[in-house]
Amino acid sequence: MKLSIFTLNIWGLKLTSKDRNARVRALADSLTNNGYDVVCLQELWCEDDYKHLKASCDNVFKYIHYFHSGMLGSGMCIMSRYPIIDHLYHSFILNGYLHMFWHGDWFGGKGIGLCRINVEGFIVDVYTTHLHACYNASNDKYTNHRIIQAFETANLIRVTSSGSDLAVLAGDLNSNPNDICYKLICLGANMIDSYSSCLNNSIEYTYSHPENSYKDANEINDRIDYILYKSNEKNLVVVKEHRHSLPHRVPGQDFSYSDHEPIEAVFEISRNTLSIERNITKNSGLIFENEFLSILNTSLNICNEKSVINPLISWHLIICILICIILSMYLQLVSYTNTIVIIILLIFFIMYVYNLVIKWTEKNCVRGFCNHVETIFSNQ
Repeated sequence: MKLSIFTLNIWGLKLTSKDRNARVRALADSLTNNGYDVVCLQELWCEDDYKHLKASCDNVFKYIHYFHSGMLGSGMCIMSRYPIIDHLYHSFILNGYLHMFWHGDWFGGKGIGLCRINVEGFIVDVYTTHLHACYNASNDKYTNHRIIQAFETANLIRVTSSGSDLAVLAGDLNSNPNDICYKLICLGANMIDSYSSCLNNSIEYTYSHPENSYKDANEINDRIDYILYKSNEKNLVVVKEHRHSLPHRVPGQDFSYSDHEPIEAVFEISRNTLSIERNITKNSGLIFENEFLSILNTSLNICNEKSVINPLISWHLIICILICIILSMYLQLVSYTNTIVIIILLIFFIMYVYNLVIKWTEKNCVRGFCNHVETIFSNQ
């Protein structure tokens, strides 16, 4: 049996995404005419876009699920030709900062979504996710958040996929193949990159592709969108194709479907009647464990070092209080000036408390990360 899985970050921001309406309508036409079995979409932020895609595609994809989360939704949707028999959504515990509201991730309620699909008797767990974006490669303020998100993703897949014949993660990881987040997911969830296991592979970049109409000259060409998979010894899974399944430009137009490139992987699944144990899917043994532990230790070190909160904020609060006290003692202040002083003090106090909340939230997330690792490997 063959199974085609498609994924795309559609760049569906309501006000800032160029040509959004035209792109969404072109995408709807393409999804219904290319024979995909399962479609995973990210950055589907606008409800009108979701409604249009659902109405346009429901004659092909009878089973559609949008993962609602956060203030603006998760932006993620899975569409399937085959019955979705169960679904689950896990919101990331760290997902950006409120005070960096212009980046928007905090409002999105990002996480990892799962749809369990019955594909002609095979149980296929399809996961989709969208890790926190990197807005400045030279000074990435969200590295620790993305690492924790990658660990959560790997852990959820590892725990929930044990009963499936095939597990697939399709989405935007905002991490290249050399990045520690990518390695955390592959090793932690025991997954294989369909890119590396397919001989018929035509994909080089999925973001800032040279032929993409929205390519930013300042952005580096990169592969950050993936279709990862794993199976068990009861099944034989072969990646027959891994490709850009749509042209780089919408036919007849001078713009692309998104600022990301869509990718498709075609799997061939069959029962393993010989019960052959395959090391490629089990990845057991000391070498794997040591490599995974090395990645975990590196991740923990990065998380402990990274912090976006300026430590000088405490000193700002102290200085502000001292100035206000001096002014109150030596100046004849009218009532409205006293009010201003109180407001300034209140603002800095709120900033100080906000700083502590973020600091301790991040610290406890890292501690939870450490405890989880210790629990897994303490008896091994």
